[in-house]
Amino acid sequence: MPDSLTAVIVDDEPPARQLVREYLSDFEHIDVIDTAGTGTDAVRVIEATTPDLVFLDVQMPEGNGFDVLERIELDPPPYIIFSTAYDEYAIQAFETGAVDYLLKPYKRDRFEQAVQRALDRHDQEETAADYADRLARLLQETTTSADAPDRLYVRHGEKILPVQTSAIQWVEAAGDYSEIHTADGTYLSSAGLGDLDERLSGDRFLRIHRSHLIALDAVDHLRSDGSGGYHVRLTDGTRLRVSRTYAPEIRSRIV
Repeated sequence: MPDSLTAVIVDDEPPARQLVREYLSDFEHIDVIDTAGTGTDAVRVIEATTPDLVFLDVQMPEGNGFDVLERIELDPPPYIIFSTAYDEYAIQAFETGAVDYLLKPYKRDRFEQAVQRALDRHDQEETAADYADRLARLLQETTTSADAPDRLYVRHGEKILPVQTSAIQWVEAAGDYSEIHTADGTYLSSAGLGDLDERLSGDRFLRIHRSHLIALDAVDHLRSDGSGGYHVRLTDGTRLRVSRTYAPEIRSRIV
């Protein structure tokens, strides 16, 4: 049987605290031992009860969620799941080592996913590389709008870095992942090429092959391959093939 975990819920809105309690009722091995509605109360409660898991709001009276984390002195620190209506704190949240970042309003299945990640962390079933990949995906999900994003979150070693889409020259499929090539280096994205093709839709990017996506402003020149396709040379010297499937599109956009 899994070890039981204790939890504290921190949110200045009583309905939000009650919702977390309700959703946690499905997890028989997690016990809510206290709640708090302000930053000051949160510090007091967390230090007094030393919970395994804290559901932490960001904006609240008497100190925000990040202030709370700076003020508590627990070793080891609790697992943190942020819960907030504001997406602009996502990067800062993950820099604290947070397990997850729930963007209000969230659904029950998304909440359960976050809790399961905390349980996996507790059971040490998640490697540092897995964590980095997951955070990159979560950051992208949190910050992606209906329009083409102005940045992508990628893994570089065990770090998560934002890469401006304006810096991307070409993208190459790498199994279930993708390699993003810029003038500054190559980065691994946990998203597949098909996913990135959808995210980077717009006037700048073009799919040229099942394995390649290019930025049109990175094209130096095209050369026909004599069989209905093309060879493209990019400004960084890279040479790629444009398959016949995608040749009509590149002709309409460039030729």
